[in-house]
Amino acid sequence: MTNREHERAIDLITRSGVEDVSAPDAVWLESHLARCAECADYADGCASTGQLLRAVAVTASPALVAATQSRLRARAVELDEQRSRSILIAVSFCIGTLSSTMSAWLWWRFGGWVAQKLALPASIVEPGVFVAWMLPAVIVAVAILASSHPVIDRTVTMAWLGEDQEGARQ
Repeated sequence: MTNREHERAIDLITRSGVEDVSAPDAVWLESHLARCAECADYADGCASTGQLLRAVAVTASPALVAATQSRLRARAVELDEQRSRSILIAVSFCIGTLSSTMSAWLWWRFGGWVAQKLALPASIVEPGVFVAWMLPAVIVAVAILASSHPVIDRTVTMAWLGEDQEGARQ
């Protein structure tokens, strides 16, 4: 017998305990095990090891159970915070979109009025209106990025959303 046949037999023996082996492979394995004592001993060893492992009861220690529960609670709190932040971001986005649209319309009207009063060409006024419209948002974004402290604290976020802080910890 070749090494390749032994490798195939060992692979099939190992897989047979975990997954289904096709009928032709099972027939080939049975015939190989009938001829090869080495592979038959390996198959018997695998079967007895599996039976031994199934006979031993495996239970988790109280410390492991407590640690797992603690991590699950921490993850649940983390997911609640993430959900709260997502809601806050969505509300902020809607308010920002509405205020941007309104201010853009107002700035455009103001720019048209300035251009008309000062007799300026639109090619000068339109970019100026755009810069004046975007400048406050850029300044606020740079200030937030430059800040070393979080802009919105978790307690403030929870208070805005009206959630009970004690309920979130439990």
